[in-house]
Amino acid sequence: MSVGVLSEKGDKPGRELKKDLGLKEVVATVMTSVIGGGLFLTTVQIQEEVPVGSNVIFSYLLAALPAFFVALSYAVLSSAIPSSGGDYIYISRIVDPTTGFLVTWVRWFGMVAGISAISIGDLALISNMFTAVGWDSARFFIVHYRIPLAIAVILTFLTVNYLGVKIYGRVQDIMFLLLLSGILLYIVAGLPHVRPEYLTSSARGGLQDVLRASSIVFFSYIGFAAIADAGGEVKNAKRTLPRGIVISVVLIAVFYVLVATITYGTAPLDAVTEAGNVPAAAMLFLPSFISLYISFTAFIALVSDINPSILATSRLSFAWAKDKVVPHRLSELSRFHTPKWTLAMNGAIAIFIVLAFSEFIEAIDVTTIAILMTYAAVCLATFVMPYKRPDLWKKAEVKYRGTWLISLLGLVTTLLLLGYLVQVSLFQFLVVVVWMGIGGLVYHMTREKHELDRRIISEKMRALREMEEWVVLFTKHSGKEKK
Repeated sequence: MSVGVLSEKGDKPGRELKKDLGLKEVVATVMTSVIGGGLFLTTVQIQEEVPVGSNVIFSYLLAALPAFFVALSYAVLSSAIPSSGGDYIYISRIVDPTTGFLVTWVRWFGMVAGISAISIGDLALISNMFTAVGWDSARFFIVHYRIPLAIAVILTFLTVNYLGVKIYGRVQDIMFLLLLSGILLYIVAGLPHVRPEYLTSSARGGLQDVLRASSIVFFSYIGFAAIADAGGEVKNAKRTLPRGIVISVVLIAVFYVLVATITYGTAPLDAVTEAGNVPAAAMLFLPSFISLYISFTAFIALVSDINPSILATSRLSFAWAKDKVVPHRLSELSRFHTPKWTLAMNGAIAIFIVLAFSEFIEAIDVTTIAILMTYAAVCLATFVMPYKRPDLWKKAEVKYRGTWLISLLGLVTTLLLLGYLVQVSLFQFLVVVVWMGIGGLVYHMTREKHELDRRIISEKMRALREMEEWVVLFTKHSGKEKK
């Protein structure tokens, strides 16, 4: 089997991953994966870390630049290799197979832990919403049964993913529409209340503070790569994936800037800071029923992260299984054309984390470090692809005149952000290092089965021979035409 692009077929004849995701599902997946706590919490809580006031608007704009560079790199790669397993396939086929596995091994663990954290965090958010409307009995029920309810949330979205990407897409479309309606309602209802004097009087800090805040709010942009892991299930993936990723990142940046402008332009800075989050700040100037819907939207923003995270983690481990880095049986598909064993495994681990670490779930936050490492490797893959894999570069339908510069800027800015995060989150980084060491052992123990290094070298040599043969034929044909 060619390893350039992963086969989407399962072990049983006639079963393969189905291409049921269109442009609207791609946009819905990206936007619901990205828009979460960053928009509704970090927009206000950033003041506790860096007191920049309304200048957080400029921080969101600056943070959008590296996110856009990375998104363009994904656009190039996904047009060349539209395969399930996304990041793993890009990095392993272009940069190095060991690097591809280790980076995505850490990202996989971080995302599974994130599923557990979100399931707990969602319940805390909806509990606060019930408190605001005076439904104490509902709040008590959620607080008392939060562990079973968190497990029920995970099992619900596992079932959605198991039933196929068409069902997944419909559910994600609904949550996207709910999320979009809440954000647009806040923007439309809030813009008339914006007063320029609030924005100017609440501006704090200098350029250095704004840059530091940018490194923090950048993490509000992470998550747009989740759809790349399901590239093999996207219709006309070479065109749909790049378009969906770029459109989504631009829309997300616009929403972040508008929401921040309204939040800091409708009340004094002290009142906004005391509110603590965007839904609470909305209560300062909007009717209670609108503020309540904004709170519901914040809940949807968090819970909608679980669905694409389950999709992405299951496709990553599916890709490993197809390459025989982990047991090949994990690539077996259900009658709904979904990787049933990887879904079951990831769900079991997420539930175990909820049961074992419910009190410390928010501390298990290696996701950001893992994703930044992945982004850096993806930008590197984009930068070297024309030289290391000219055969794949030739297949890419999305190319930019300055692709090398875009990917280089994405790589540099991502590494700078990663360096900053390591300084302030040393313990999480050590967790990443330990988990990467475990991944190294797994990769070494299965080396005789997967033989990825040898297979990918053979693939490169075969591709180069094919290109040389094509050049010879083209030269001969051109020579005959001249005669």
